[in-house]
Amino acid sequence: MLEIRILADPDEDDGSGRTVEVRLIARPRPDEDPLEDSRLFAAGDRERIVAFVAEMLERHAAALPAPRLECCRRCDRALDPEAEGDGRRPFVCRSCQQAAARGPRPAGPQGSGEGVEVRFLGTGDAFGSGGKRQAAIFVRALGSPLGLLLDAGPGCHATLRAEGLTSDDIGAVVLSHFHGDHYGGVPFLELDAMRSGRSEPLRVIAPPGAPERLAALRECLYRDLPLRFEQEITEALPGETVGLPAALGGGSARALAARHQPEAWAFSWKLELGGRTVVYSGDTGFSDELISESAGADLLIHECTSLEALPGHTSHRELEEAASRITARRVLLVHTGEDVLGAAGLAFERAHDGLRVVV
Repeated sequence: MLEIRILADPDEDDGSGRTVEVRLIARPRPDEDPLEDSRLFAAGDRERIVAFVAEMLERHAAALPAPRLECCRRCDRALDPEAEGDGRRPFVCRSCQQAAARGPRPAGPQGSGEGVEVRFLGTGDAFGSGGKRQAAIFVRALGSPLGLLLDAGPGCHATLRAEGLTSDDIGAVVLSHFHGDHYGGVPFLELDAMRSGRSEPLRVIAPPGAPERLAALRECLYRDLPLRFEQEITEALPGETVGLPAALGGGSARALAARHQPEAWAFSWKLELGGRTVVYSGDTGFSDELISESAGADLLIHECTSLEALPGHTSHRELEEAASRITARRVLLVHTGEDVLGAAGLAFERAHDGLRVVV
């Protein structure tokens, strides 16, 4: 930041304004002490004042880093992410984030049908603790031809088949974030869909950066393999509500900011479909907002990585301490680590691979 001030000097001025002080204040970083330089001039000596300002600008130019501009993912304006105060990438400006959060929200459970089927295909953590599969949960409104997949951990296509399902039963994939145990199975779903001759579009609802992330992963695993069906990618922002395809029975998915990785986007999700509300934490540190958003929900699926605190994740101790404030009708724990799997007397029920519930 650069600031130039021209001030009347109280010690030299006789009241007529004949003497002024020109002061330059250069602040390389918001958290650093400023560099200051100043000199007195006669009030009318414009030529010398301009020359002095030019001299000071040149002298301090090296200490003032040029703004690092990036284009906002939404509005395409070139802005300084540091000035916007957001370190997440890809960059989305503050105005676009606020506009997304102010968007319309559903008044209550939406979509046709009288209930929701939830199949837990993978409930483990990134390490496969206890031999459990990685994150993937199939959700379908009763009576709807297609369901959606909450996260798509590696091997989810095979687990679908083991459960009597295939990629053809999926109308949308909703991703919480771009860690391998949560989206590493997407290329295999795509491959399975092409093998079966899928003709219907596959909707992917995910944080910003999804097109590049998915393309890079596909290229890494199956080089030069083009998709032979349409893939519709919707990049959401925190607080934004996205409508679900009609083949899923309608309804909506609302993105909630997760406290997982400060340098990247990570979401929890609030689903309204089949006349029910299902909230999924994804990976997140303990969040009062998530507890509030899940109030009265038919099902809260919450991560519980460890018994004690772990950065970027929620511990059983934190959930236990908040138990009186958690008012969802049913709570199931996922992303459970070894210590949680071996513990007795947990505050909430552990989900397991292959579990099927109807709410």
